[in-house]
Amino acid sequence: MSPILLQLAPWLKTLLVVVVLLLALAQVARLAPPRRRREETDLDIDRLKELRGETGRALTPLRPVGLCEFEGHKIECTAEGQYVPVGRTVRVIRVEGMQPTVRATDEA
Repeated sequence: MSPILLQLAPWLKTLLVVVVLLLALAQVARLAPPRRRREETDLDIDRLKELRGETGRALTPLRPVGLCEFEGHKIECTAEGQYVPVGRTVRVIRVEGMQPTVRATDEA
């Protein structure tokens, strides 16, 4: 150990360890994905398949994955090959498993 750390009082060493741990926890919490309410995001697979052809809007940028809103439900979607900015109208072109693929439309 460093001679400086050996000269610190025990309570100061403990405080230093606690501060470092709190900073590490804050970094982990910042990287965690945002929590979503279940009723906003979860649709069963049959309902997702019915979205094919429906239009909605991008709630987050799709690069290529992001959130879109369809009929009041927030659904994670994949953009077909291009970046889609926030607020852009999108149309579901296919649904594979639980992942709808969308394409930006010219509609405002």
